[in-house]
Amino acid sequence: MPQINPYKKFAEMMFHKDSVYLPEILKCIIDESKAELLISLPGTVMQLAQKTGRDQTAIQTDLEDMFRKGVVFKKTSKDQIVWRGPAHLVQFHDASLVWPDATPAFYDLWRSYMKEEWPKLAPLIAQFMPKPFTRVIPIEKSLEIGNVQILSPENIRQVIEKADKIAVTNCTCRLSMRRCNAPLEVCLQINRGAEYTIERQSGRELSKEEALTIIEQTEKAGLVHVTMNKSDIGPFICNCCGCCCQSFSLLISDRIQLCDPSRYVPQINTSTCIGCGSCEDRCWFKAITLNADKIAEVNTNKCLGCGQCAIICPENAITMNEQKPLNFIPA
Repeated sequence: MPQINPYKKFAEMMFHKDSVYLPEILKCIIDESKAELLISLPGTVMQLAQKTGRDQTAIQTDLEDMFRKGVVFKKTSKDQIVWRGPAHLVQFHDASLVWPDATPAFYDLWRSYMKEEWPKLAPLIAQFMPKPFTRVIPIEKSLEIGNVQILSPENIRQVIEKADKIAVTNCTCRLSMRRCNAPLEVCLQINRGAEYTIERQSGRELSKEEALTIIEQTEKAGLVHVTMNKSDIGPFICNCCGCCCQSFSLLISDRIQLCDPSRYVPQINTSTCIGCGSCEDRCWFKAITLNADKIAEVNTNKCLGCGQCAIICPENAITMNEQKPLNFIPA
């Protein structure tokens, strides 16, 4: 029987068996012995020792090293720690790129993967997902301008104020893609996401005041708030640009829907719009343009309802109105 190449096997486990770059990315992080342990997951240390014939102490050491590097994850079940590999490519991407000792060569490999191979895998992921994995959270100030009902999972300030623990990491997409100068240390980790970040030292803990300051900073920089697509916020709040983000860049170029919009769309007051073009310049998604009369118009098919156009308008001529029902956000 031919020997299994653990690096290629891992790429297959990430549903990209023909990838050139995923095996090379993994080689930057772990040696072949650890790669063989990785593809033998899930299991407890004792179970893995039985599977591999290796010493339990050595296995524990290797698992802890891979945990810090974002290659394995752990969960306590029935008073035992069960270790597993990444559930999917996005989890491997986001966890490994904030590995504290990542090298420039490692970032370069991820950049090549995202440019050349990710666009081939993303449409397949989008096709088989019943709903996109993430959704946009509108800027709170933009909703204050209009007369709308704001749900708890749409209120970032409320989410932060209710959080038990908050941390921040660098933006994984901007770390690798490097297409803009937007703020880097702005991806907020909430509750269990924060605990994970602090334990593996891939970010730093924040106070609630510091987290709110980061939110304000990202809004001024034109970034878009994104979280998990469910009725509670989940473990993260990303602050995304349209040029580096693994979801937005493909949405803009190829209309691949990996992120749901918010429930809101902008409405233009044509009597107060002065045609300055600030909103058009601000929109990553080319959803708002000036017509022949120099009045802003919204293409609701392209709009993600982030609210950036509303807060940048010098005449307050844009209001955010509810378009989608309350149950648009999955339970």
